[in-house]
Amino acid sequence: MRDRPAGRIGSLDGLRGVAAAVVLVHHGLLVVPTLSDGNNGQPIPANRAWLVDTPLHLFWAGGEAVFVFFVLSGFVLTLPALRRAQDWFAYYPSRMLRLYIPVIASVALALALFLLVPRTSEPGASGWLLRHVEPLTAGGLLGDVTLISPTRLNSPLWSLTWEVAFSLLLPLFVLIAKATRRVWWLTAIAALVLSALGRQTHDDWLMYLPMFLLGSALAAGWERIPEIRRGPGWVLAGLAVLGITFEWWIPRSLVGIHVPMVVVASAGLIVLLCGKWLPAERVMLGPIPRALGRLSFSLYLVHEPITVSVAYLLPTSVPWLTPIIAIPIAVVVAGLFARLVELPAHRLAKRVARSITVRRGRVGGTPPQGGVEHARLPDDDRRAA
Repeated sequence: MRDRPAGRIGSLDGLRGVAAAVVLVHHGLLVVPTLSDGNNGQPIPANRAWLVDTPLHLFWAGGEAVFVFFVLSGFVLTLPALRRAQDWFAYYPSRMLRLYIPVIASVALALALFLLVPRTSEPGASGWLLRHVEPLTAGGLLGDVTLISPTRLNSPLWSLTWEVAFSLLLPLFVLIAKATRRVWWLTAIAALVLSALGRQTHDDWLMYLPMFLLGSALAAGWERIPEIRRGPGWVLAGLAVLGITFEWWIPRSLVGIHVPMVVVASAGLIVLLCGKWLPAERVMLGPIPRALGRLSFSLYLVHEPITVSVAYLLPTSVPWLTPIIAIPIAVVVAGLFARLVELPAHRLAKRVARSITVRRGRVGGTPPQGGVEHARLPDDDRRAA
């Protein structure tokens, strides 16, 4: 599917679905003690190292999949604002409703599972699972529902903190994208350098927000970036796979500031390939990626409490059973969550945006910022995660 002047890029929905599936598998495998240890850089048996310290880590590279989410969000929120006028008065309440209603519902689900399946220090449990043993407090719940300081009640919410921060700062990112359209690639390079510096200095603001900026830079240069031909595309795809897993297979003695730059650049390259390279587009427009794309936000929000609960219900001696059982359950629950929570929240957000724009148009005499059409949430942002 080719890029259209004012439409959505359907292949990126598929990419979002695949990224959500990678995070799902990631948390399922972290129930296995040796894989949890390897994921934390601890020594593991040689018969498991092939799944951790090689490019095969791609299939459960959860942290890197979140980086792809961040670049995607930067792209899909910036691109519509570059192509048409944006009613920011309507955008903010609409965007917050889209994010917070599903988040609050996911916290309620996580709380119910927490009360039904207590989290205790089980002998033989993985380090990742044991880190979920923490007391339930009112302050912790408040941190979860506000996304100010999420706990491990539903640990993937940490990334939504940065989604909200970026959403609030979107006008600034759009302004930067507009000002640097002709030199978008310089903005992209700056984003990579800033993110790497944030990683080195342990500054989360400096590490994560430039990932969104990379997406904004891609949006700014999208019309200038040519379609990628098949031959070069395969080379770039190989580099993207190696790059996104760079931190796992590169010798530890060579780790430096270049590593996070390569990883984040690869996340941006993956987004670029899925929008500009026909083979990748066709894969992401396939029935499975598209189906996962429709569920991606809901799947991201509900899967981890389900995985943890299933792990605590099973004997620690059979950790491999957890992903086998938890993954299909999470997909089914995500489907219900999308129908009952996410999609109604999306419709409500659109109605609120339309109502604000119409009301402002009546007061001012003319529809502001291009009218009702421009008040709706960007189409590609149906499932930001």
